[in-house]
Amino acid sequence: MYKEVRIFVENKPGKLSRVAETLGNAGIDLLALEIADEGQFGVVKILTADPERARQVLEVAGMTVAFNQVAVIEIEDKPGGLVKLAKAIENAGLNVSDAYGCILERGKRAIFVVKGENLAAIESSAVKAGLKPLDKLE
Repeated sequence: MYKEVRIFVENKPGKLSRVAETLGNAGIDLLALEIADEGQFGVVKILTADPERARQVLEVAGMTVAFNQVAVIEIEDKPGGLVKLAKAIENAGLNVSDAYGCILERGKRAIFVVKGENLAAIESSAVKAGLKPLDKLE
């Protein structure tokens, strides 16, 4: 399992650039990002190699930050690369409540970030399907 950093921001122009600038100025690289619209507020979800440091930097800048546990599964970056994981989760009778992905190496490796009720079971089903859950990102 991995710590996804969640930043709660007002749904107004300039809020994303403030998050990006704060992290960029601290030398923190974003590996994946998703934005969820929650009406008046939004949630910026990020994966970074150093979630603890990202949280500290964002909090010092006055932002509201929390961690969320997610499963990060490495998959092949090719057409149909997600099928193996999706079938493994389905066959285990598990549900996905939130997910997003990003490419690590074009044409080779990608990650799929999954949130569900039972992250350990999601990771276990991935392993049984020959996939690799990640607990560290670079």
